[in-house]
Amino acid sequence: MAVPVLRQPKLKQEKSKIVMDIPNVIITLKDKTRLVVSSDAYHGILMASNMYKCVFCRTDMDLDMVYKEQHKNTNTHKENLKNYPHIDGYDENLVRKLNKDMWYCTICQITVATSCLSRHINTSSHCEELRKAIVKATAYHKIHSTHLVEVPT
Repeated sequence: MAVPVLRQPKLKQEKSKIVMDIPNVIITLKDKTRLVVSSDAYHGILMASNMYKCVFCRTDMDLDMVYKEQHKNTNTHKENLKNYPHIDGYDENLVRKLNKDMWYCTICQITVATSCLSRHINTSSHCEELRKAIVKATAYHKIHSTHLVEVPT
């Protein structure tokens, strides 16, 4: 009589949790107001479906964190950031003009059509994100963060 082969029980594999410490940037405005946004938001990096997009360099990237961080440190990207300063007239709203038809909202990390910019700045979602950026800046003064980069506007 043949002995049946014993099988190992199927164990549920727990998915490992990856905790990512997302770097932030603190921006000091001319009136000394401070705002905290993610490094990706400051650098114009958007995530679209299965890739990252840099709105300033007009570059598409695979969803590779290392490559994305390398892109932020390239001379070309740094020069492009200088070419798209935050517009003074919008103060703490942190918008940058990409071209005559499009703007980039650093607070919300989205692109906005010129015709919709004023409406966007007055939306409850933008105002809430702005409030969060101010609150985070207050918190950063109370605790130390190893991923804090201060950038004057």
